[in-house]
Amino acid sequence: MEDDITTTLIGSLLLLAAIGVLCQCALLLAQARRRRRRHQGYRLIHALNAYSAWVECQRELPFSANSLDELTSPPPLTLARQIKRETFPGLAPHLVRLLQAHSRMIEHLWQQNLLRLSQGAAWRPSHEDPDYLELRSRQEELIDAMVGACRALIGDDEMQWRRTASDFTFSSNWSGHGPASRA
Repeated sequence: MEDDITTTLIGSLLLLAAIGVLCQCALLLAQARRRRRRHQGYRLIHALNAYSAWVECQRELPFSANSLDELTSPPPLTLARQIKRETFPGLAPHLVRLLQAHSRMIEHLWQQNLLRLSQGAAWRPSHEDPDYLELRSRQEELIDAMVGACRALIGDDEMQWRRTASDFTFSSNWSGHGPASRA
């Protein structure tokens, strides 16, 4: 009888240990998935910021036959599409709106390029072109919305910076006692 109790007790302990190991493995896998998703989220945010910088670089450049493929799908936007497809399919509506804005921006830049080539005097630099400024502002709003949605998906949406250089009381009264803090 004692052997049966001992055997049952040992079996139960082994079963509990196996369940504990399985739970630990599941926890480690979940943490690895969260870390990967967060990493992909930061890659997406970086790609969107790189795309924004790419647009700014294009505004005064003349288009050439070599740049047509890049204009259609610039590398940062292609990377953002890939990351969205692989990791964040729920961001599809945001990306569709950004792609539509990209199409409108490239059409506008193309028209401005043709105007610059055909009627140099009628052409205006981008910083003086209200249509460009409106398109660019809308694009930045879409990028900001997508970055915000991405940050929410990776759990980074609750962190906000405080006491940075834009806080003039901080930057003018800095005492050198530690870094800026996050809320």
